[in-house]
Amino acid sequence: MNIAIIDADLIGKGNHRFPNLASMKISSYHKAKGDSVILKTDYNDLNLYDKVYISKVFIDTEIPDENPDKTLKNEKTVSEYYSNHPILNLPNVIYGGTGFYYDKATPLPSEIEHSKPDYDLYNEIVAKLISNGTSVKSLEYYINYSIGYMTRGCIRKCSFCVNKNYSKCLKHSSVYEWLDETKPYICCLDDNVLACKEWKDIFHELQSTGKNFNSNKVVMKDY
Repeated sequence: MNIAIIDADLIGKGNHRFPNLASMKISSYHKAKGDSVILKTDYNDLNLYDKVYISKVFIDTEIPDENPDKTLKNEKTVSEYYSNHPILNLPNVIYGGTGFYYDKATPLPSEIEHSKPDYDLYNEIVAKLISNGTSVKSLEYYINYSIGYMTRGCIRKCSFCVNKNYSKCLKHSSVYEWLDETKPYICCLDDNVLACKEWKDIFHELQSTGKNFNSNKVVMKDY
């Protein structure tokens, strides 16, 4: 199968500099099945692919042909806003992420969620950005970081947060599920790891990698 993956934030936000984790996992899953996968950087000729995955983290990121009436483009009704979008309703298109659904986003299927991310997915676009003068430092999360979640959820239920539907924080995966040994650093996307009863074991496991890691962009070199 020919698979195209679109990171909508990468296209829609000119200065976006963080890989889409779902996209990397989807890529890994399909490559393991022998499918051909590309990171597509536009919305042209989507009919040429067996499947097109579009992922978006941020609600304000725009995609082509959006309804100019943005009344429903908010955290409560964003899924309704996109429900009749012509691209998203193409028969070969699958879309997801908080940018399309906010707190009602459907989780990835388990077999994809627990795939090791395809850290090579962004290689071509990163090389192109560097050749065009983008600083390597601004691209460090594509180049130098293993990225993933060790826990999911939170106990706070803050009304403004995408995690407001959770009531607990649970262990989600081992760092070794998504660790790339060739990368010097680890970025944990956990929202509230200290709310997990296994938090000490989680930090000990991170320490066991011998790599510096950060959580919510706060670097922790030791515990």
